[in-house]
Amino acid sequence: MSALACLAAAAPAAHAETGFTTRFVDITAADGVKLKAMVMEPRTPDPHPAAVLISAWGGGCTQNVMPARDLAARGYVVVAYGARGFGESAGEVDTAGPKDVADVTTVLDWTTANTATDPERIGVAGVSYGAGIGVIAAAFDNRIRSVVSLSGWFDLVHSLYGNQTRRGLVALVLYTSGWGHGRLSPETDWMLRTYFDPTPDPVDREVINEWARVRSPSRYLDRLNENRPALLIGHTWSETVFPPDQMVELYEDYTGPKRIDLVPGEHASAESGGLLGLPSETWDTALRWFDATVAGTDTSILGEEPVVLRARPGTHDPETYPDWRAAEGEPQHLFPGPGPDDGVIGDAPRPGWRVEIDASRDTIATGGVPLATYSFEALTGEPPRAWLSGIDREHGAVWTSPEFPDGLQVRGSVDLHLTVIPPGETGTIVAYLYDVDSTGTGRLINYVPLSWTDAIPGAEMPVDLRFSPTAYDIPADGRLALVIDTADPLFIDWNSGGGQVVLTSPETDPSRVDVPVRRGEESAR
Repeated sequence: MSALACLAAAAPAAHAETGFTTRFVDITAADGVKLKAMVMEPRTPDPHPAAVLISAWGGGCTQNVMPARDLAARGYVVVAYGARGFGESAGEVDTAGPKDVADVTTVLDWTTANTATDPERIGVAGVSYGAGIGVIAAAFDNRIRSVVSLSGWFDLVHSLYGNQTRRGLVALVLYTSGWGHGRLSPETDWMLRTYFDPTPDPVDREVINEWARVRSPSRYLDRLNENRPALLIGHTWSETVFPPDQMVELYEDYTGPKRIDLVPGEHASAESGGLLGLPSETWDTALRWFDATVAGTDTSILGEEPVVLRARPGTHDPETYPDWRAAEGEPQHLFPGPGPDDGVIGDAPRPGWRVEIDASRDTIATGGVPLATYSFEALTGEPPRAWLSGIDREHGAVWTSPEFPDGLQVRGSVDLHLTVIPPGETGTIVAYLYDVDSTGTGRLINYVPLSWTDAIPGAEMPVDLRFSPTAYDIPADGRLALVIDTADPLFIDWNSGGGQVVLTSPETDPSRVDVPVRRGEESAR
């Protein structure tokens, strides 16, 4: 019997909804810091399931008031608190560090001692910052039987330095909003300021990495697997803060009861409506998850397939799969090659070509604006667009495929292999995938950066780039385009010396794009 089936079999009878009261309290952390909490309690005296809601970055104890209200109306004791350093809570921001994790245990201690909580039925939920804290806390406190992680992270080092490239614009947003809405600790302030250093000291870089490792659920995976809380992961395809590849990794590596829902949108866009009291499929799923794995009242979600995807662009019905491997498409091998003007993408290797791009300036190809571009896509269904003819060919290279008469359903991670000849020891390239229509307008499917800091100038450097997983439907007669340039406002690049970056495809090692394609009967909607 599966872990989810065991949970369903153990479920007690459903309870009726009840009225509830609301009060505000101070919960004293182990170091004396006062955490402000909003407590909602059913009026009936019987032991109740409990839900602890942790605020997101910059939020206070009322940030989760609408989900808290919905949970309390279903018979939960709800304790929603502001993480230290934010909102009405005292102290300084610890950025999901040991103090934040200890605070969760303190809140659980207070909840079980001061409310009619059943200590065997406790769940923790959070968005973004609260999600990461909740998952780490579940590795240390086995009273947490269920975790809802919405727009969270698994590996903070990967988020900060994926492919050796810093996500500077996102970090700037977090730094300024952290000071605008909270009190950063001296350690957090130093880490974020040092992260922006254009020529960081390698020792400082390792200090930041270790700081990030301590704040990564990946570091505590063994403990999490031992405690086995039921884990719900909600995430978006176009995250600029915590790309979805690491959450797929968490889903794959976690051995307890689990479910992952991946939908179009940006960081926290899928759950924002629910925080405002608007209809929210994401929060509806979270409520059902808690009902099944904490309260044990409605276990129907445990009988559903646990991998749920909604494809881009537009609004699609959900696709469900028994596991991640079943959701991934089969690789279709495509090969960039030379063309009469731009490059072309064909179905046979085309080695021997060479393209030079100047690393002194960006092109109009871009990953978008953090927290804005893909939030707009979540509302409209339209990905960001670029007119590919407008890309400056001195600073960017373009390859385009023939039309796909039946379209192409991309499911999973696209892999790109090519050879780069760098002009200097350091440098950056950014690769973009576009869905191109008959007018030459491209809708952005995905993007990924790659930086190097110790290359041999003028020497061939084979590189492998893996784009974050996605579910994207290229329509009938659409084309696929690959664009490569050397900069993007999202990233702190390493092209300070400029020069000509050479992209090439040696005879012995042809460049290739592997596109995971949904095939056969699965392709029919």
